[in-house]
Amino acid sequence: MNKSGQLLVVSILLPCSTAFGQNCPSLSDSKRSALVEYVRKEYKLKEEIGLRLSRDELIPNGCYREITFEGKTSLKNWQITMYLSPDQRFRTGELFDTTVDPVQEQRRQAAALMSGLIQNKGSSKGADNAPVTIVEFSDFECPFCRKFANLLDQVLSEEKDRVRLVFHHMPLSNHAWARTAAEGTACAQLQSGDAFWKMHDQIFTDQASITLENVKSKLEEFARAVPGLQMTDFQNCLQNEMSLGLILRDLDLASANSIDATPTLFINGNRITGIKDAAQLRQLIREAEKESNQAGTPRAALERK
Repeated sequence: MNKSGQLLVVSILLPCSTAFGQNCPSLSDSKRSALVEYVRKEYKLKEEIGLRLSRDELIPNGCYREITFEGKTSLKNWQITMYLSPDQRFRTGELFDTTVDPVQEQRRQAAALMSGLIQNKGSSKGADNAPVTIVEFSDFECPFCRKFANLLDQVLSEEKDRVRLVFHHMPLSNHAWARTAAEGTACAQLQSGDAFWKMHDQIFTDQASITLENVKSKLEEFARAVPGLQMTDFQNCLQNEMSLGLILRDLDLASANSIDATPTLFINGNRITGIKDAAQLRQLIREAEKESNQAGTPRAALERK
C-alpha cells in the first residue's frame, strides 16, 4: 500500500458445476458473508473498516471468480490478494498451469517476484542498480531473524554497491508483539528509509527486553532516538494503525510466494534456505553476481520489458 492507500482487493477461486464457465453458480448471501468474515479474521481487521464484498466476476474460460473486497476508515484503505481452492478449503498465493514447463515457470516466478519488489520494494538499502538483490522476509520477535540480521550486517558492510537488501515484514501470528513492532517500524518507514533501518537495528538489538506489555513504549523510546523523525506523526501513525497496509501488503507478497517461516531469503529471485554462516552467504552472492553479469541484472532485464 502506498501512503495514500488503495482498495482492498482479494482474488478467490470458488467451486463450479461445469468447465469453461458454463452454468457457474452465483454466490449466495451466506457465502458472501462467510468470505468477508474469513478475510477479516485472516488479517485481524477491525470492524471499523467496514469490510464488504464489492465486486464478483468470473475469470474467463472457467467458473473461477475474482472477488473484490473494500475496506476503509477515515485514515486508510488496504490492498490484499489471495486465492482459495475451488472447494474453499485451501489457500494459495498463486495458481500453477500444468501445461507450462516447470523450469520456465520457476524463471517466471523469480522474475515476477523481482518485478513486484521493484514496484513495491518496501524498505531497502544499497544501490538500486546493484547486480545482486537480497530479499528478506523477517519477524522482529524471531530470534533467528535477529541472528540473520547480524550476519547480513557483517556481509553487506563488505559488499557495498554490489548488493541491495530489501526488507519485507512478516510478523508471525504466534509471536505476541511482532505485528506491533512491524507497524512501528513501518510508521518510521513512511517518514524515511533511514528511520526504518535505525528502528530495525534497535529492535533486534533490544529484542530480549521487549514484551507485549511494553512494546509500544519501547517503540516510542527507539523512535525518539532517530534523528529527524517527527514524533507526533509517528505516535499518530502507531496509535491509529496507519501503517497496517504496508504490513498486509508484505504478508500478501509472502503468501503469493508460499512463504511460511522467517527468516526467508531470496537472492535475485531464487529462494535460499539454511544459510549457516557469512562464508556461505558470500559464496551465494558471488554466484548470483556471476549469473547476473552473464545475463544482465534482473532489474535491468525487467526494466526493458
